[in-house]
This record gives sequence, C-alpha cells and structure tokens, in this order.
Amino acid sequence: MARSKNLHIVQLEVEIEQPDDPEQNWADGVIQVDKILSEELGRTIRNGNTFRLVGFGATLKGYIGSSDVDVGFAGTAAVQYCPVTKNSVGAWQSLQKQWIKQKQLSSGVGKYVRYDDFEVGWSNFQLLSAPRNSTILMGGLNDANPESVGIYGASADGAYVSLSSYYDNMNPIPEPSEDPFGAVIKTAKFTNKFPDWRTLMMPTTFSSMGPNTGGGIATGDIQWLPSDNHLSHMTGTLYYFFKGIPGDEALIADELKLTITLVYEGWASLAKTRSARGVTRQIPTTAASPKRTTRARRRS
Repeated sequence: MARSKNLHIVQLEVEIEQPDDPEQNWADGVIQVDKILSEELGRTIRNGNTFRLVGFGATLKGYIGSSDVDVGFAGTAAVQYCPVTKNSVGAWQSLQKQWIKQKQLSSGVGKYVRYDDFEVGWSNFQLLSAPRNSTILMGGLNDANPESVGIYGASADGAYVSLSSYYDNMNPIPEPSEDPFGAVIKTAKFTNKFPDWRTLMMPTTFSSMGPNTGGGIATGDIQWLPSDNHLSHMTGTLYYFFKGIPGDEALIADELKLTITLVYEGWASLAKTRSARGVTRQIPTTAASPKRTTRARRRS
C-alpha cells in the first residue's frame, strides 16, 4: 500500500570543485535537519528529536556561475547518523538534564527566553554554528571554560564533550567471567555501550563521458524504504561527505552542485515526558483498621 502521509523534504546544496587531491573528501560538513524543517514550517523543531527517515538520495548538476563544466565527474555522497538505541537516548537525556539545570540556575530558560534549545554538533571537528551549538559546564557552575556538546569524538576538558565518551565513561562494560584457573571464558561482543554511527550511501553522476557510446550520463535517484517502514536517527544532527572520481584533467577544474535530499514522515521528542494523569498515592496511617463485616467461614 502506498504511503498517504504528509512527507517533509530536507535538502542541502553544496558547490563542489574537483580538487587536486582527489582521494580526500571533496566536500563535508554538518546537516542540521531540525533547522531546515523549522525554516520550512515557520516554527521551532527541536534538535532533540528522533527523526523518521523514509527516503534519501543525491544528485550532481551544473549551475550558472560555475568556473568550468566540460567533462563532469561521478562520486558517492554519504550521510552518517546516530542510531536510536536505549543507550544513545539515555546519554542524550542524561546530559540534557544537566544542561537544563544549569540554565535554570542561571535564569537562562523560562517563558521569557525564546528559541533556546539543547543542540549538539557531530564531533569536535564538525560542530554547529557558534550561536546554535550548545555548551555545558562539565566541572559545575564554577567551571571557567564551557565545553561544546557533540555526539561523537574524544572529549577534551574545557573545549568539548561528546555524548559517546560521556556515556561510555559513566557506564563501563563489566569485566568478562573467568574459570577457576583465571582464564577468560568469553569476551563481550561489544566494546562500548554507545552505538557507532551508520552510513547511508548515495552514488550519483553528472558527466559527458558515457560508458560506451561517448554520450553524457546523469544519475541520482531517491532510494525509498519499503512502505510502512522508516529509519530513525537520534537528534537532527547529521554528517555528510562526498568522494568523487576525477574525470577532467584540464587546467581549470570542473565545478558542479551536489544536492542531498532526505525525506521524513515525522519526528518525536527525546525528552522525558510526565504523565498527564495524576497518580493518587495512599497516605500511610496509624489508625486501627476497620473490622470485617463478614464472618470467616468455620473450618470443617
């Protein structure tokens, strides 16, 4: 059955010039899905959500104002995301709780403070823009240097803290069991509790070098997940990169525009929510319990 939901399209456009060192990333950076959705909908979509992805793809094309386009090139765009697991969500909730408490103590949140949000970068080398990326005082309110918050990477005191290193350090893996002679019976199947990133691959081509006939070729379709299925990623922060196959050996490098397209069906908050229904607790009392009105049956 075909989807009947209102889908939201997130697109990122990047101008790429064929580099002199083609084995490196031709382009890379951070995609902030929540910011793009906020611009589309005209309201705040928080970074702290799980986003349900149903389609993804990439295309290359020429554009007005490019330095040169005669041969073109091919390549693969990749988007990395943090999976939604019990451990990744627990790490976000724990650090977000500390962040909100510090904001409350400094009067930094409340009904008079608009648009502030717990927004995390990807790594210590791939942060959000300075006004958007949240910071936290891991040493407490007396800490002189705040740390920028991200998902992956090594934490550095006074500069950066990642959800992955924070959670793994706070939740170490138990040592493996040993037999009576001190030999390890079996090691764990995992090295850390926080999940590693996953990568979506999107091959695309825009070239005048056809495979057989010498004609041009352009590829780059959207890959759709099966109907009624989706892929969830934690937070609106993604990391992308593009690696190309050089096709032009002329003095002037070819320049194309890369468009990454992500299609979403919805999102849900990562923050813990309180139940709307009140819970009535029985108050303990020292009064004598009431007598039973029915007589117990006699044993025969």
